[in-house]
Amino acid sequence: MGLLLIARFTLKEAIRRRLFLAVLILSAFMLGGFALLFNYMINRSRIPYGIDPHLYEIALGAFVTVPIIWFVYLLGSLLTIIMCAGIISSEVEAGTFVITVPKPLRRFEIVLGKWLCYALLACAYTALLFFGFTGIIYWLTGFWSQNALNALSLLELGMLVLLSLMTLSSALVPTAVSGVIALVLFISVQVVNVIAYLVHFLAPDKEQNMQTVSTLVNLVMPTDALWHGASYYLTPATAASLLQQINLNSPLTTTQSIPSALIIWAICYCLILPIGAIWFFQRRDL
Repeated sequence: MGLLLIARFTLKEAIRRRLFLAVLILSAFMLGGFALLFNYMINRSRIPYGIDPHLYEIALGAFVTVPIIWFVYLLGSLLTIIMCAGIISSEVEAGTFVITVPKPLRRFEIVLGKWLCYALLACAYTALLFFGFTGIIYWLTGFWSQNALNALSLLELGMLVLLSLMTLSSALVPTAVSGVIALVLFISVQVVNVIAYLVHFLAPDKEQNMQTVSTLVNLVMPTDALWHGASYYLTPATAASLLQQINLNSPLTTTQSIPSALIIWAICYCLILPIGAIWFFQRRDL
């Protein structure tokens, strides 16, 4: 099948450029450094009097898990943007498609084949970091989130959302512009959610208007909303219940599970945008 052929050649090209290999090596050093520093912090920390040391370590692991996986979310998202900025446009600019398109390959097979390859790479890297960091935390503290797989599935969906956006923009504009569009949208949604958090405390009368803006932005780029859903699953049930009672949210966490409608919207996002990329690529002059 042409789709699988394109996916295989795209994977070979990604390996040949050694970007993914370099990222894996750096990530291995990063995991090793985290294990050493976290172990040092545990050994040096002073356990409050009357607290079971084992329970203290578990609580420490639960406290560290959310910011660490947020770091995984950022790394996976940035790698997806960097790798996929020119998923289609770079081949057009290099003139590669002039050779490959006249062969018995349909244009939709090219787009879907490339999307499939980069989806596998982005999801594999995110899962590797996720299990690497959570595995180290479990090894050193004994804490493991019961809903870790739910959190990972939302992170992976966020990577696919970014990839789908990159696919559509790469079919429309040059590589540099495609990367800038994705990066600006990705950063903007983080900033808007931080502003909404500040408005909640500083100007409650404007909260409803800010909430509307935040909802619209999250529909355009649902990655941050998916992260908040993942953070809910990473938080222990007792802590989540306590935070929900006092209604304590933060720019990085939430006290409520992600709405099913938003998950459905993100899945539709991953289906509609690649279809749009195929439609535009079919009409693009190579």
